[in-house]
Amino acid sequence: MSESGSVVRTRLSRLGITSIRGQLTLGIAAALVPCLGLGFFAVQRFVYNGFVRLTEKRLEAEAELISYGLREWGKGTSRMVQAFGVSPAFRDADIPEIQSLFSQLGEADSFRQWRFWSASLTPKLLAASGEISADQQANAERHQAERDYFKLALRGQSSYQAVISRTTGKACLNIAEPVFRDARQMSPMQRDDASIMKKRTPTKSVSPADLSGVIVMCIPLEYIGQDTGLTDLFSDSRLGLLASDDKSDFLASSRPLDSAVILVSNSGQLLFPDAEDGHGRLPSIEDIKRSRWPALHPLAETAKRGEEIFATFEQGGRRYFALTSKVDSAWSLVLLLNEGKALREIDRLGHLQTLIGALTLAVLLLIVAARARAITKPISIAGDALSRISRGDFAISLGPQYDDEVGGLLANIQTAADRLSAYLKETLSFAVTEKQLETAKLIQKDFLLSELPTAKEYQIEAFSRPALEIGADWYDVVDSSGHIFFLVADVCDKGVPSALYMSVFRSLIRSNLLDSSSSLLGGAAGSDLGRLAASCIQSAITSTNDYMAANQNASMMFATVFVAAVCKTTGKMSYVSAGHESPVLLSATGQTLI
Repeated sequence: MSESGSVVRTRLSRLGITSIRGQLTLGIAAALVPCLGLGFFAVQRFVYNGFVRLTEKRLEAEAELISYGLREWGKGTSRMVQAFGVSPAFRDADIPEIQSLFSQLGEADSFRQWRFWSASLTPKLLAASGEISADQQANAERHQAERDYFKLALRGQSSYQAVISRTTGKACLNIAEPVFRDARQMSPMQRDDASIMKKRTPTKSVSPADLSGVIVMCIPLEYIGQDTGLTDLFSDSRLGLLASDDKSDFLASSRPLDSAVILVSNSGQLLFPDAEDGHGRLPSIEDIKRSRWPALHPLAETAKRGEEIFATFEQGGRRYFALTSKVDSAWSLVLLLNEGKALREIDRLGHLQTLIGALTLAVLLLIVAARARAITKPISIAGDALSRISRGDFAISLGPQYDDEVGGLLANIQTAADRLSAYLKETLSFAVTEKQLETAKLIQKDFLLSELPTAKEYQIEAFSRPALEIGADWYDVVDSSGHIFFLVADVCDKGVPSALYMSVFRSLIRSNLLDSSSSLLGGAAGSDLGRLAASCIQSAITSTNDYMAANQNASMMFATVFVAAVCKTTGKMSYVSAGHESPVLLSATGQTLI
């Protein structure tokens, strides 16, 4: 018995799998499961990579839509402030009229706060919306001249700046618009649709004396989301990826989110979401480091520089997609999307694919098991018949025969049983006579080829003479798959028992040779012929040896065998000698033991 065959059988026996049917089913399952797993994994990776690219494109489209909305919001806000700046009430510094207008604006929109300052190096707050105490007003007037946006306004430039309001103590986005006494001094940009996010410069030098005052609109950063419409994004059906029930204050929470938007300025100010800590300090992207989302800080830095990238990062054990998008020269966006949300449909598809694959594998294994049972059933029948014959029960009937190699094996067993039964009857009736010996010799002779195969590539002659009246030596020749297989063998001992085992050995080896030559050598060519022929012989001998050792070894009988395969096209011979005497190769130069 070969070492590799013994190892495989031992391992399967430990698993409680001893039948050929179970081994075949398990072997196919062991081959299919990794292949299916690798196939599913490759498909999933391909789909995942494609879906990530699609998600990037969709986020880019949604970022562009948001940027367009922000630009339009900026233009609309700029038009409003500019419209006030060119009205007679502001140019003439009609304070009662301006205060009345601011009061109406405050009632209509409580988010926005309006201020009208005198155009001087020691500015005075001339009008304001909402309630301001005297102390708050005095504090604001002391520091107003220090504001960068106010300094630019005194030079005739429209500008904006995120500052801490001296009247409310909260972070605000201030939009400043200089009011010219003479409208002809306004720059062309001030008369166009310029956005508040772009600073505008007059066509000539301007002094405070040319101005009647400065309009300042303050939008608290805590309301910037409502004012710009950013907080409404998550319910906008046009933004399918960003749609969720998340709120804008996600930086203060560690809970997972589906999607979020961050708005930063090119100076590093964090405009949305509101990250003010209540200590009179402007929120900046540095606050992200101290938030529950520190992994966002590098992306916010990238957005601050105006760079546009698509990346992934992990936070709280979850992966997120991130896209930075430039709104204009002053502001940039960071869009966040939970990978789980984006790939939810892909995950469902993967689960469905896995389920279908598992069901397919189960059905396939059931089919394999059923076919394996159908294939191995005749072998089991043959084993049972041989077991009965070994016990001296020759009265067997194997029924209809299969038209294949296994059918030939069953036919040979049936023939042997029938003849042994007849021989036994004669023995019991007449004892051992010359006729009985002659019958036994006929049994042996029937298993030897009466006509040897012939072909133009080879010539074969065979001769056999038993040592006793009934011997257990035999030879066989098989022409299959471009090779001629010839075999010389001997079963231990002599007489009828040896002849009986000879018939089993001969049938099994011949059947296995036909099977293995058909599967291994069929259609083969080239340099592999020799290797495949050797594998064919080894497979046939190993299969026969395994079967006989497992099923017919009670009597401890064995056979020695020499099997060779000669390629009819190349003349190359491959052989296996299993304990048999060495053959002699005769040539013109002499004789050689193989």
